[in-house]
Amino acid sequence: TNTLLRNNPSRIDLLALSIKRERLAAGLSLTELAKRAGVAKSTLSQLESGIGNPSIETLWSLAMAMGLQVTRFFEQPQQTLRVIRANEGMTT
Repeated sequence: TNTLLRNNPSRIDLLALSIKRERLAAGLSLTELAKRAGVAKSTLSQLESGIGNPSIETLWSLAMAMGLQVTRFFEQPQQTLRVIRANEGMTT
């Protein structure tokens, strides 16, 4: 089973999702980010899959390649909540 889809993801799972989220937000492919960060594409792929335990040096390289602070990987995205009251939403 894919550990990233569990109800209670581990810290590694959350880190993996964060790395992928930031890569996609930067508009970078796995290949391009790996090249810019100087890490193997297979290593990056494994990290985004929640496999492995990246060193701080690897995280630093990935962050620098995307112009981010490394702490960005440990921030969780803000949840957006939209309240639609009865008779205020669109009808189909």
